[in-house]
Order: sequence, then C-alpha cells, then structure tokens
Amino acid sequence: MSAIPTSEELSQARLWFDTFLSEEAVQHKVLPLTFAYGETPFTELMAGWQLTASVEPGDKQVRRELLLVDPENGLEIRLQATLYQDYPAVEWVAYLKNVGQKDTAILDDILPLNVTLAASTESSCCLHYARGSVCREHDFEPLQEELRPGGVFELASRAGRSSDPWLPFFNLQLDQTGVVCAVGWTGGWKAVLSRSEDGVRLQAGMAKTHLKLHPGEEIRTPRMLLLFWQGERRHGQNLLRQFLLAHHTPRPEGEQLLQGPICWGNWGEVRVADQLAKLAWWREQGMPLDVFWIDAGWYGDAPFLEGSTVYNSQWYRQTGNWRPNREAYPEGLGPIGEACRKAGYDFLVWIEPERPFKDTDLPRQHPEWLLGPRGDSYLVNLGLPEARKWITDLISGLITESGITFYRQDFNTDPAFFWEQADAPDRVGMTEIGHIMGLYAFWDELLVRHPGLKIDNCSSGGRRLDLEMISRSIALWRSDYQCIIDFDPIGMQGQTWGLSEWVPLSAGVMEKPNTLYSMRSGLGPALVLGSFEGGAFKPEAMEAMPLDLLRQVLEEERSLQPYFYGDYYPLLTYTPARDAWAAWQFDRPDAGEGMIQAFRRQESPFPRMEVRAQGLDPEATYEVRDVDTGQVWSVSGGELMASGIEVEIAERPASKLLVYRRV
Repeated sequence: MSAIPTSEELSQARLWFDTFLSEEAVQHKVLPLTFAYGETPFTELMAGWQLTASVEPGDKQVRRELLLVDPENGLEIRLQATLYQDYPAVEWVAYLKNVGQKDTAILDDILPLNVTLAASTESSCCLHYARGSVCREHDFEPLQEELRPGGVFELASRAGRSSDPWLPFFNLQLDQTGVVCAVGWTGGWKAVLSRSEDGVRLQAGMAKTHLKLHPGEEIRTPRMLLLFWQGERRHGQNLLRQFLLAHHTPRPEGEQLLQGPICWGNWGEVRVADQLAKLAWWREQGMPLDVFWIDAGWYGDAPFLEGSTVYNSQWYRQTGNWRPNREAYPEGLGPIGEACRKAGYDFLVWIEPERPFKDTDLPRQHPEWLLGPRGDSYLVNLGLPEARKWITDLISGLITESGITFYRQDFNTDPAFFWEQADAPDRVGMTEIGHIMGLYAFWDELLVRHPGLKIDNCSSGGRRLDLEMISRSIALWRSDYQCIIDFDPIGMQGQTWGLSEWVPLSAGVMEKPNTLYSMRSGLGPALVLGSFEGGAFKPEAMEAMPLDLLRQVLEEERSLQPYFYGDYYPLLTYTPARDAWAAWQFDRPDAGEGMIQAFRRQESPFPRMEVRAQGLDPEATYEVRDVDTGQVWSVSGGELMASGIEVEIAERPASKLLVYRRV
C-alpha cells in the first residue's frame, strides 16, 4: 500500500486538531499540554485563563495559535499548532513566558503531549520503534513491544543527545489503525505509554523540568508530531517518510528538495597542496562527485604531524582554535574552496564549535560563557545570547572566507552532565532549554546569512537525529561504528535497513571501496567514500583501487538516488547475522519505478531467496531488469507481490540489484 493518504486519515487528523488543539480543548480541559503549576495541574487552571485564538488557513497547512494568560501571576502560554492538508499530520510547540513582575511558581514536568488514545482491552496494541546510534553493529535496529492492559513502557534519550540510544520516532499500532509520534527536541526527552482498560495514554516531553521563570524569560517545549494512519502498518511508515520529505527536509535551492550528495572525505591534517592534488585527481577521472570534504585536523596551532590519523593526531585538543593550521594551510582554506567552486563541487568542512578543549581560544577569552569542565573539555552555553553571537560570527566568518558551501557540525560529548551541573534546584531544565533553543537559533541564522548553505549533522555519528534537526540538515555520517571496525558491510546494511523507516535522508559509507558487495552495502540517499588518513597524496594509491568497479557503483548510486526518495519496504526480517540475507525495496509509485537490493552474506548457506515486492499496482505490467546480468522480463504487479521473485546469488558474500518500471 503506497503512501497516499486516504480521506478517512485526513479527516482523523482534522478531528484531532479541532478536538485537542482548539478553544474548545481549553474549555473541555483536553489540551495536550500539561504540567504542574505550583501544586495545581495546569489542566485544572487553563479554563479560567484569558484565551485568545487565531487561525491562518492555507492550501497546504492550517495554523492555529492559542494564547493563554494567567490573569494573576503573568504566565503566558503561546501554543502554535499546524494541521497539514496533504497528509494526516498535526504538530505543535508551546512557548511559556513570564510577562509578570515576579518569578512564576514552579512549573514541574512540562509535557507537550499528554493524551489517551481509545483502545478496548481486546484490541492488539504494539509499539514499533528503533534503536538510535550507539556506535554498535545493531544501530537503528527495528524493535517492537506488545502493550498489554496494565503495562507501562518508557523510551528516553541518554545523556542529552536525542537519538542515543533510541530514535525519537515511534509508531503505535492499534489493530488496523495507528499513530506515528515524533519528538522534535535535540536534548533529553522521554515518552511513556501506559495501557489501561480505556486505551493507551501517551505522554512525551523533556526528560526533566522543574523550574521557575524570571520576569521576561521565555522557554519552549519540544515540538510534537502525530501522524494518523489506517490499514497496514507499513503504509503508516511510508506516510511518515513522504510527509517528512514534503515538510521537514531542507530545500537549500528554494523549491527543490536537498539532493543527497556523493562525497569524497579527506583527513584535515594534510598539506593544502595534497588536498588540491586529490581534488584535481577526481576531476581528471571524471567520476560522479558532488562534495569535497575536509574533516577534523585542519585547524589549531599544534605542530603539523605528517601522516597523522584520527587515532594519533591532536585534533581533539585543538577544538576551540578555529584557525587553519598555518603549516598545513598557510593561506587558509580559501584556495580549496575556490578550487571546489571552479570544479562544480560543494566544499564541506568539519567543525565542532560547542565543545572547546582547555587552553584554546574561547576558554582563554571568555570563560564566563562556558559550562564545565568535564575532563579537559567545556560546553559552550548557547543559551547566552553573547556566546551564541560569538559562535555564529565565528562560523559565519569561516564559511565566507573559506568558500564553505556544506557546513559539517560534530558534537562529541554528552551534554546532560554540563546542563545538570549548571541548574539550580528550582531551575532544573533551564540550561538545557537555553542551549537547545540557542542551537536552533544559531543554525537558522547561518542559513539566513548564507542562502543555499547545506548542513551536515554529525554527533559522534547519528546521535542528534530528531524532527528539528532533520528539518535543517542531513546526516552524512550516521554512526561511528565505521570508526571502530575495519569497514563492516553488514553494519552498513543494518543502518539502511532500520533508519530508512524513520529518517528518509542520510548517507551510506564506502570507506574502503574494494568489492561490489561492500560498495553496494553503502548505497543510499547520499554516499560518503574516502580515506581519512594523512600523508602526501599518492596517485598510485588512488589508482590501486578498482577504479572501473568504483565508477560502475558511483554511476549506480547516481541512477538509484531518486528511488531512495520513494516508499520503503523491508522484504526480509531484520538481522545482523552473518549467515542470513538482507533485502529491501524502494518504490516510486508516482513514477511507476523502483528497485530491489538483496545481499547474501558471507556465511549464508542459501544461494536462493524468494522476495515478494510490495506497493505495486496489481493490474499493471512491470519490466524487471537484472542490473548484473542484463536479463529483462515482464511480469504483472500482482505476481510480483504474490509469488515474488526468486533471487539467485551463487557466490558469498555477494549482492543482486534489480530495477523495475511500469510499462
């Protein structure tokens, strides 16, 4: 079933919008926002507050704002809600401000989502969710939990990064209906599902809040998204994918969606002449390439280390000295940016501005802007306007002077420690809120100052994947698992397998391109390949790669990329086992085209596997082409879905790629 919303699904979203995010919701005390105000639940107070409502209709969205003001103590709540007309989706965020002359009472456990979904005791109730990125083979593994009457299940981020250890996306299936929930918050969050005889109570918000607001202070809640679906659970997952592509994906060129790039990554502690030689080599080869990437190590004042790597360099001790190393880059990064511009490549540069190391520029110049230390590292307090402005001006200046067109921000620390240490007992959550609001303001300002800028979101791999961040960026390095092993194709397959259900755009990796099996394991909406090692450029080392095979796979990547923007169907049960197969399908129902990838792993005893396609028109005829053999045959969509395709892979490990189109 393809991701085309039904009229019933759209009506359900509108009913929810009008029931729970309206003036009537305030009067009936069913507004989803809840917290204790002093010692009284907000739901018991809000009907007596001053209420102003406004509606802004539109072809694609209906926006509603509810403004609630406590007439006695000056707490103002501004709830901004959006109903999407083209998808059965509703989202909202609340802003809380003290417009009075004295501190507010304590606001405790602020939850922007607190609702009960109807379900009888006989109904099946299953929560579908996924691991986040924790630098392990099973990153993004799909999971499920059966919720029985009386049961409680909780998901929560760990240590302040939003997709560690769980993705902040989940799908609650109630018989043949369901709702997908997404939490837009790049810090600590929690979600609690409690099943009773009446239904399932769903609560979500920040992990910890117990705070008062000083006069003039304003905070915001996490952004909440609910997307309603009926029928098959996979339909709901694909509705989510298409909704996120339509409404929560960057469009750096205006109307056009961000196109996943093919990137060549390079270690930063390398002399400029060698970087330019690599860039020239790529141009001469004529291979598809979109982004030339300079990773960590390009900055600071430490002595240049010839032949350094991520493991022996002082790169981490120089975070905070955001000046090009003059021994490696005597004229800065500008010559590389200019060479990229002439070659038609984006220029991507790695920076980690939130975590300065001791004795670097920011700790020396403005210690009052820092939290910590923890060990030898600090955290910049982005909740301070002056600190945020300094960071914004610094990064914006580097972007301008270096010709950076793709800004890569990393974040290699757990921030919860810093936030918790800074909070007073009656201000729990304030430092985190200030930092996360500051992070969004920082990125938004960069995007205003540099139209067309693209952002790569890395946080020790994909540990900051949430609704807010994917709206502004793409994750080109979705797990650091690649950093701790000698490239594992199965780990890469698993990342595509699990993450594709929830986050449409991310990059696969071909860190060591050598075999067709390993290369195809890294294909995705975007692709990263490269050599993150230092030393002089040696053309013979590049030419030792299987260049003809590399060119073939890069051309495959380019031709397949449109399919990754379509509907996604896992065709086998997820497993990281070495003796199994992996297979999935990406389908573009709008174009009548798609692809199936299959992988026979190194210990699998089975040379054949039957896979049944999904989401096709059963009455249509499809032309299927085996990319490896060139064989072409025609078959009905009904047969492809009912009887399937017998895929044969004689060798192991090896792969099979099939593409199809409706005729």
